[in-house]
Amino acid sequence: MKNYLLLSIVYASFILFCEPLHAQQIYTNTLTTENYLDSVNIKRYKNRIDTNRIEIEINHIKGISSFYSKNLNGTMTSTGERFYNNKFTAACNLYKLNTIVRVTNLRNGKTVLVRINDRMHPNMLRKGRIIDLSQSAAKQLVFSSKGLVKVTVDAIGYSKKNPKLDEK
Repeated sequence: MKNYLLLSIVYASFILFCEPLHAQQIYTNTLTTENYLDSVNIKRYKNRIDTNRIEIEINHIKGISSFYSKNLNGTMTSTGERFYNNKFTAACNLYKLNTIVRVTNLRNGKTVLVRINDRMHPNMLRKGRIIDLSQSAAKQLVFSSKGLVKVTVDAIGYSKKNPKLDEK
């Protein structure tokens, strides 16, 4: 009986103490040490970046997000692939292409992982826009009725595959 009680206490503490450690390993504070910012584009668009609405740090950008129009489905992106609103992709001028980023809605805390596979019009930086999401990614963040939301964008890593729904 004592062995059974001891075993159940050890098992319960293992579950309680190991779960948070596992979650912390997945979502670390320092997401990546490699710089995924596109320094060439940042220098090129330096005069167009609205510094009152956009904050840029290494692998961390704060600004405004919008989403793609439905009529852009099937158009070519900067990576040479076709854009589809059901994939978790985005357009951004400040990160390198094929960078996986975590976008966080600052109002409700919801997050989504997307891959940067396209570029936005450079004038969007003057309006404080830093990223243009696909419709499916925007739905996960729960956008406002205006189609704009304040977000932070953090680099996770590099991949040529989408984080979710890549098979569709």
